[in-house]
Amino acid sequence: MRIAVIGPGALGTFMAALFAGENELVLLGRREMELEQVEVRGRTNIVSKIRYSTDLGELEGVELGILCTKSYDTRCAMEMIHGHMGSDTSLLSLQNGLNNEAVMTEYLGDDRVMGGVTTHGFMRTEDGKVVHTGTGYTVIGRYPGGVSSMVDRVAGIFNLAGLPVEVTDNIYGHIWNKVIVNSGINPLTALTGLKNGEVIRIPHLQWLMETVCREGANVARHEVELTGEEPAHCAAVVARATAENVSSMLQDVRNRRRTEIDCINGAIIEAGARVGVETPFNRCLYSLVKALESSYL
Repeated sequence: MRIAVIGPGALGTFMAALFAGENELVLLGRREMELEQVEVRGRTNIVSKIRYSTDLGELEGVELGILCTKSYDTRCAMEMIHGHMGSDTSLLSLQNGLNNEAVMTEYLGDDRVMGGVTTHGFMRTEDGKVVHTGTGYTVIGRYPGGVSSMVDRVAGIFNLAGLPVEVTDNIYGHIWNKVIVNSGINPLTALTGLKNGEVIRIPHLQWLMETVCREGANVARHEVELTGEEPAHCAAVVARATAENVSSMLQDVRNRRRTEIDCINGAIIEAGARVGVETPFNRCLYSLVKALESSYL
C-alpha cells in the first residue's frame, strides 16, 4: 500500500519505521530535515530506510494517510493537505484527544475518515529516533462508527507489520476511553515531573487520577457507549504497562512546548458543560497545566 505518515514526532516516526519495509511510504513534515532512516529502540527494535519530505505533492496517489500531528494542529494540517489528497485516499487519526476526526470529516466527509487509539508509549530522543517505552493496545474503526472494508484492510497491514490491531464498530467510544485515561495520567505527570508508573505508586496521586477519570466517565456516558473496563481501572492498567514512559504532556512541558491539555481535560470540561455535568477535578488540573504553560510560552 502507498502510505503517507503526516507528522514526524514520536508516534509518526514509529509508524514510519513500522510500515516502511513492506509498503511504499513517505513521512511528511513541515520542517526541513536530513532524514534517510528512522530508528526505534526499546520494546521494539526497528531501523528502516524512509523517504522524508516537506512536499505535499507526495500525497498524490497515496491510499492511506496516517495523521500523527498534535491535536491542536489538526485543522491547520487538514487545511494544508486535503487539497493534495486524491478522492480515494483514506485518512486515519492516531492522535490524542477528542474532535480530531470530527475536524477531518469537515474536509473529507465520513466515508474516508478512520479513528484510532493506541496506548503504546513512545518517546522521541532526536529527529528520526524514538524509544518504545511501553506496550499497549491499538484499536481502529470507521468514524464515528460502523464498519468498512478499508478499515479491515488497514488492520491487516498493521497486523502484518507486527503491531496487533483490533477493529471496532464503536471507535468513538474507544476514543473517549483514551481521553479519559489521558486526563487522569498526563496532567499529573506534567505537573509533578513523574513517569507514568510513579502516579500509581503514590496513593494521593492514584486517588486523584481515579477521581478525574470517574468524573470524565460521567460526562462521556451522556454522549457515547464506553468500551471495556471502567476508565479509572483502565488508567491504572495503562500507567502500569507504560511505567517507564515519560508522557507526551510531560515531554511537552520539559521542552517548553504547548501541551494538548485543551483537547483532553479541556474537551471533557466543554462536554460536561454541554450535558450539564460538573467537572471540578478536570477543571483544576486543566487550570494548573495552563498556568504552567503560561510560565514559559
